[in-house]
Amino acid sequence: MALKKRKIQGIWASRWTFLAAATGLVVSLGNFWRTPQELGENGGGAYLIVYIACLFFVMLPIAVAEVRIAVRARGNPVHAMDQVAHYAKASKHWSLVAQLACIGALLLAVNYSMVSGWLLAYVVKMASGLMDAASLDLVAAEFQALLASPEEMRFWQQVFLLMAIVLSALNVVRGMAAVLRVILPILLLVLLGLLYYGYALGDFQSALHWMFDLRVEDLTLRSVFSALQHAFYTLCIGTAALMAYGAYFPSGRSVARQLIALAVFDVVVLVVAGVAILALVFDQHIVPGSGPALLFISLPFSFGNLVFGDIAGTAFYLLLFILSLTTVVALMEPVVAYLVERWGVFRWLAAILVGSLVFIVSDLAMLSMSAESEMRWLSRSLMEWLDIAAANIILPLCTWCFVLFAGWRVPRLVYGVRDGWLERVFFWLWQALLRYIAPPAVLAVLVIGLYLRLTE
Repeated sequence: MALKKRKIQGIWASRWTFLAAATGLVVSLGNFWRTPQELGENGGGAYLIVYIACLFFVMLPIAVAEVRIAVRARGNPVHAMDQVAHYAKASKHWSLVAQLACIGALLLAVNYSMVSGWLLAYVVKMASGLMDAASLDLVAAEFQALLASPEEMRFWQQVFLLMAIVLSALNVVRGMAAVLRVILPILLLVLLGLLYYGYALGDFQSALHWMFDLRVEDLTLRSVFSALQHAFYTLCIGTAALMAYGAYFPSGRSVARQLIALAVFDVVVLVVAGVAILALVFDQHIVPGSGPALLFISLPFSFGNLVFGDIAGTAFYLLLFILSLTTVVALMEPVVAYLVERWGVFRWLAAILVGSLVFIVSDLAMLSMSAESEMRWLSRSLMEWLDIAAANIILPLCTWCFVLFAGWRVPRLVYGVRDGWLERVFFWLWQALLRYIAPPAVLAVLVIGLYLRLTE
């Protein structure tokens, strides 16, 4: 299939660069501030088994389809969908799915940029010793003070987005690839250090029981849906970010093998991070909580009351900050690549334009968080509505449409299946999962997830 590219950005030299880049996309805050609590409350090891099954048998086939189409087309997500649809003699309107996915990715980047600003602020707070021997009330008051100060939040968010723009503006092959290859080993070292810290000073046994005991009686239908939903968000399918990075995937390498390694690595990070975090929190005999309450109240209190807590806390928030940075850069990449390849915009200018757009929208969303703000509807702020639009509508809707396209409209030749009998068997299994298992599962994420979000 011939693809007319406006501007070639290059191909990564090795599959490890793709793995590093994709890791920065999929290993996100959900592994740290949501899943550990979900595991404990919904059956421990039983929940983990369901999550792994959903990840590998429902969501991974979709991710493989995204990257294979991107590798075949060698273009930004919009151009790739358009070219593959043309080759398959399908409607040209399928490219609208990629366009909507790019919008959803930017809306997610808005949410991430705000939380990332909080993380950067807490790197400084932990390093300064502000949390040393602080009471739980004092730690909670410090977080509330940050939320009540738009100027402080805007400052840290500006610093974060400036870093994201600089990283996004780098040349794909010689700049971004080199940075990503360095970041991944650093993240692993910090994560292993935190695990040892939790083992040495935390309540390690309680954390292991909380996460891994098979409590089947606690596994409900709501728990199964929660595992399915988390597996969906883990691989960031529907954002077009994997497709954007897949366009740079090196030729002659196995896409499926790399994505399986990515999924395994994500599960390992989830388990290691969960055990380390819960061990520290349980040692202080407080309720872990979830979301911002865990990251910005429970954990700072735990670090502040442990030996060398300032050092460990600083390393932890720096780890989360770097993960958020690489995630936002990945979410910006589909639009940046589109501007470069379709309109011939310089990459540095495309990064500035996209980063500025994210900042403008996030600044408006930040102002809406005030109780007196006029940008509130039905008791929800603009920030909440943007998050609902992106996470609960656009992402699952785009994914569902993409699954129908990839499973039923894209011919086998596009996926580059070899003639060996084993390859044909694996392709048949993968295509069956993509056609018959993924569509109803993603539709459930869309319908049930939206209903639960609007009624919570």
